Amino acid sequence: MLRALKISSFILALAALTTFATNCGTDHAKVRVINASPDAGGVDVAVDGKTVITGLPFGGLSPASGYLTVAAGNRRVEFRDTGTTTDQINSIVGLASKKDYTLLAVGKVVDKTIAALLKTDDNSAPPSGNIKLRVIHAAVDGPPHIDIFIVAPGTNITNATPTIAALAYQQASDYQNLPAGTYEVIMTNTVDQSIKFDQTYPLTAGQIRTLVTLDIGGGDMMSALELSDLN
Repeated sequence: MLRALKISSFILALAALTTFATNCGTDHAKVRVINASPDAGGVDVAVDGKTVITGLPFGGLSPASGYLTVAAGNRRVEFRDTGTTTDQINSIVGLASKKDYTLLAVGKVVDKTIAALLKTDDNSAPPSGNIKLRVIHAAVDGPPHIDIFIVAPGTNITNATPTIAALAYQQASDYQNLPAGTYEVIMTNTVDQSIKFDQTYPLTAGQIRTLVTLDIGGGDMMSALELSDLN
């Protein structure tokens, strides 16, 4: 009888393990991580207590291309000082099955505003001949709101209408569906229209790009991290 009970318990445990493995294989999300906190230094990132990224610097993206695969559901995410168990961020994020996400550390350590910011990505292909482009405003020392002009290179924006108006800090814009081509992306302070970022991007049909605003030390000027979402 004891032998039969042991065999039965083993079979039940094996069945539970098989069910868990099957769920993990199909019920998952994809996540990429950015350190957008200018004073956090290098960080390690743990998901449900398991370290998945080490030494991610300010302005760093991991993985460098593509996404990490993570079990869907409510996941505990920790951003830690590299090589330690000291959390700068300890947060629960909800990840839906078969969705893609960008997870950012934003804010500052010094004033305790550092936090996790989760954005949902749309990697569905743009219409034929088009590109998709969006902006995530993650520059804590940048203007609270920015206007974004996506224009032909050399365009005078003095009297132009912004392509994306008054994008707030920590917001992500809608994806802009545009014909493939070379675009100048100019970001200004919504209040006084002073230019904070200006760069040109050649974009070919089928591409999806995300620009993440980042701080440049010593002022409210910004840089932008370009993410190659698709193609």
